[in-house]
Amino acid sequence: MANKGFWESVYYSVVHSRTLTVRTYAYRPSERAHVDRILGAYLDAVGMNGMRSNLTYCVHELAANAKKANTKRLYFRDRGLEIKNLDDYTRGMRDFKSQTIAHIDQYLERQKEAGLYVKFDFRRLSDGVSVTVRNNSELAPTEESRIQEKLEIARRHACLADAYPTSEDGQEGAGLGLVMMLFMLKSLGFGQEAFRIRSGNGETRAELTLHRNAETEDEAKRQFATA
Repeated sequence: MANKGFWESVYYSVVHSRTLTVRTYAYRPSERAHVDRILGAYLDAVGMNGMRSNLTYCVHELAANAKKANTKRLYFRDRGLEIKNLDDYTRGMRDFKSQTIAHIDQYLERQKEAGLYVKFDFRRLSDGVSVTVRNNSELAPTEESRIQEKLEIARRHACLADAYPTSEDGQEGAGLGLVMMLFMLKSLGFGQEAFRIRSGNGETRAELTLHRNAETEDEAKRQFATA
């Protein structure tokens, strides 16, 4: 658990709208709880605590994707595969999920040894909160293509039920996590500009920019009342 000095720095960053950066390598349950508490402090400060449960899901989804991307780099490296090569990517992903689940503790330890991090940047805005989840693995072309497919699915469909048949991704997993997150943001009253992902200069950055508006305030009140 973080010490008193850390939490003082959290609240200082909230009050003074300074960026707070938190780094992890494994993102285990204790670390997820730590991130939850930090996010809660920021949401409290801007009157968005009613959305905490849903926004926590969004941050965890992005962090899980970042951790998975780092694990994938080690897995491909172990097998002598080039992740940016389409044939190698297809070959590597056949057993990626089953093999990494079976040896996840080993992979998480090795990610720390390799310096493969997941970082969270929290910042209070004048009318909301921004959270950026970063990892030091740039997107491979196939990964970027699949992400864009998920974004397009969310744009094309009115609800998750309509999107479900086109969201499944046998190679990458169920493929619903990112789509669910996008629909969740939409249901909370945030527009398409609330989420952005970009890759370059040795990192992938998944950004949530959450501005309050009349719709989000109404939704926050509703969720708070039913919590």
